[in-house]
Amino acid sequence: MLPSIDLRIANVIKALEQVILPALTPRERLARDQINLCIGHLRMIGEQWRWAAAFEGGSFHAMIALAKAMQPSVDPFYADELAAAIVSAKAIEGRDLAAVERGIVALGGLIDRIILGEDGQFPLASELWDAVLAYGERQATRERTWFAATGLDPDRRALPDIAEMMTR
Repeated sequence: MLPSIDLRIANVIKALEQVILPALTPRERLARDQINLCIGHLRMIGEQWRWAAAFEGGSFHAMIALAKAMQPSVDPFYADELAAAIVSAKAIEGRDLAAVERGIVALGGLIDRIILGEDGQFPLASELWDAVLAYGERQATRERTWFAATGLDPDRRALPDIAEMMTR
């Protein structure tokens, strides 16, 4: 039987905390800071890894929904490209995390271009702003929850935990 991912992460953290950090002299502040940063990231990965594919999949499905909402009012300049991008996005297998990540980059890039309107040449229709802002608000809450363990969000205690967020 292979050791679990949780056990492997815990062993790396233990080695960093109990062997490597104590071996550093107090003068090696940068090395200490970097090890502590690694430990923090490993702890976050330990909390997130089981949810990573579902999180990215949820983000991707929300992005596809935004693209569909944009479709009826998008400038004709983008209509065919957006339609093709939606078809391509729907064809991506949700269990293939790398494919989902590529889909997010591709569809997200197109949505960004539509919002920016090729530097103002094609303004975003006013009826699309609400869809874009609603998507942004939902996604921001998901991402704030995902990264709450960094301790940087001043309102992190008001956020749901990852498991609760994922069941919403």
